[in-house]
Amino acid sequence: MGLFSKLKDYHVELEEILDKKYFSSNIKSLLFSMIYKLEVSYEDFQKVKKSVRTKEDFLNEIIEVIRLYCDNIKVVEPDSDQAKLLIKNKVTALTNEKERSILSYPTENALLYAISDISPKYFYINEEFPLKNLLQNFLVNGYVFNNMEILRDFNGWSWSKSYDKNFEYIDNLIYQNLLVILGEKFLYEWRTYGSTRKDFLDEAKQFIKYFTNNDKYLKNLYKVVYLASSEKDREKIDENLKVKAKMLKRMENKIKFIEDSKNRKKILNKKLQRIDLALNEKKILLKELKKVNEKLEEGKKIKTVSTYRKRLEKERKKYLDEINQLDYILIPANFLHEKKILEETLNFYKCKESFDEILIDWQKEFLYFLDKKLSKMKTRDEIIDILYEIRYYSKLKISKEIFVSDIEEIENLIDKILKKAITKLCKLGAMKIFSMDINLNFEIIKYALDTEIMELETIKLAFKSDDEGLIIRVFDKDAFEKQGRKRTKITNNLLEVKENRKIKLFN
Repeated sequence: MGLFSKLKDYHVELEEILDKKYFSSNIKSLLFSMIYKLEVSYEDFQKVKKSVRTKEDFLNEIIEVIRLYCDNIKVVEPDSDQAKLLIKNKVTALTNEKERSILSYPTENALLYAISDISPKYFYINEEFPLKNLLQNFLVNGYVFNNMEILRDFNGWSWSKSYDKNFEYIDNLIYQNLLVILGEKFLYEWRTYGSTRKDFLDEAKQFIKYFTNNDKYLKNLYKVVYLASSEKDREKIDENLKVKAKMLKRMENKIKFIEDSKNRKKILNKKLQRIDLALNEKKILLKELKKVNEKLEEGKKIKTVSTYRKRLEKERKKYLDEINQLDYILIPANFLHEKKILEETLNFYKCKESFDEILIDWQKEFLYFLDKKLSKMKTRDEIIDILYEIRYYSKLKISKEIFVSDIEEIENLIDKILKKAITKLCKLGAMKIFSMDINLNFEIIKYALDTEIMELETIKLAFKSDDEGLIIRVFDKDAFEKQGRKRTKITNNLLEVKENRKIKLFN
C-alpha cells in the first residue's frame, strides 16, 4: 500500500503541473511513464550505488524541473526528417535553456536525458582557473549520465551495466570518482549553489588532502581534463598558461620580482595622477584630448569630450585594479600563496605524459583514497558499503572496449583493497570464512562478489570438490546465479564449511 500511495502522490503532483502546460497527450503519458519507471527502479539503483540522494529528493527535483524549465516538449520518431538534428548532434534529445524547450525521441530515457540536461547546473569554479569551462562541462555531462543510469541499467528486477554508443566514458569516470570521494550531498550543493562565495573546488582539495596527505588526485585529474579536451580548447588554455608561466618565472627571483612590482606601481600611480588631474580639470582634459587626436588618423579621432572621459575612466579602473593586485601580492603571505597556485596550475601545462599514463596514475590515486578511507572505517555497514563501491567501480569503463579492472595495475590495487575489506569483515565476524587458506578464501569471496546481484547481503555459496579442484556455485538467495571452478589440491581441511550446502556470504 505504501508504494502505491507514493506513486499516486507523484502522479498527482505531476498531473497538477501538466494541467498548466500545453503538452500533447502523448508527451504527458510519456512523462507519467518516466516518473513511474524512475520510482520503480530507484530503490535498486540506491542499493547498488550507495552514493545517491533519496528517491524522494530525486523525484521531487525532476518534477520541479518539469514545472520550472520545460515549457515546450516535442518528440520525433527516429526515422523521421525531424530527427536529423538529433542524429547530427549524436544525442537522444536537444534542449534550449532560454526557450525552455526540448526536442526528443519518444522514450522515457531520452526525456530523462533532456530534463537532466535542461536543469540549472552551476558547478561554480573560480574564474581564474584555466580549466574552469572544461571541468564544468565534464561535471555537467557526468551528472546527466549518472541520472540516465537509473533507467538505462535498472528495470525494477535486475541490474545490468550498459553503455550506449554516445557514452562519454571519461566524463562519467570523473563524476563517479567524485561521487565516492566527496559524496552525493557535496556534489548536489556544488551543482545547485549559484553563488560565487563558496569555493567548492578548494574544499574538495582540502577534503582529499585530509585522507591522502597529498594533492596528487586533483593534479592528475587536471591533466586528464586537459589531455581529454579538443586541440582547439587546449590552444586557448595554452595562451592563458603562457602568461602564467612568465609570471611564475619572474616570481622565482623574489627580490627582483618585488623590486619590479614596486617600480611598476610607481609608474601606475603617476598615470593615475595624470588621469585624475584631467578628469577634475576641464582645461587639462581638453588639452589631453587634443594631444591624443593629433596622433590619430582622421577616421579614428575621438569626437566628443564625454567619449574621451569614458575612455579615461575605463583606463583609470584598469590601472587601479593592477595596483590593487600588486598591493596584494607584495604581502609576503600572499606572494607565497599565489606562487603555489601558479605552480599547481602549471602542473598540467604541456603535459609530457601520454593520456593513458595519466589516466592510470589518476585512478591509482583514486584507489589510494579509497584505501585510506577504508582504513578509517570500523563498522560492518561502512565496510560493506566499500565492497559495493569497489564492485561498482570495477564495472566502469575508460573506453569503448576497456573496463578499469582490465588494467593490471588497477586490478592489483582493487584486489589489495578488497582483501583489506574482507579481512576487516572476517575479524568483525560479519563475513563467513570459507577456508583457512587466506588466498583461497579471498579468491572464493572475490568470485562471489563479482556479480550483478543487487544486494550483496543475499549472496549464498555452495561448494563441491572433484578431481580437478573446487566448484563454486553462487546464489541470489536460493536462485542460481553462476558457477566457477578453482583448480586446487583438495585436502580434508581445505574448507571450513560443508559441501553441497548453501551458505550465506555474510553472517
